[in-house]
Amino acid sequence: MGEQLELAKKRLFDSDSLNTGNIKLFPGTDRDTTPEQIAEEINKAISQIEAGDSEIVDSFEE
Repeated sequence: MGEQLELAKKRLFDSDSLNTGNIKLFPGTDRDTTPEQIAEEINKAISQIEAGDSEIVDSFEE
């Protein structure tokens, strides 16, 4: 398994970390995206959230 994939697995599913139970990911329009590339994006997102470099978006419109 690739380095990014292994790191994402630990960050998402380990009980010491986020302890995520069930997630769904979609590759979007780029069907050639590799699992390693998706894992890299997950790791970037988690790092940004941990650093406070994120913003809450309300996706529900009334």
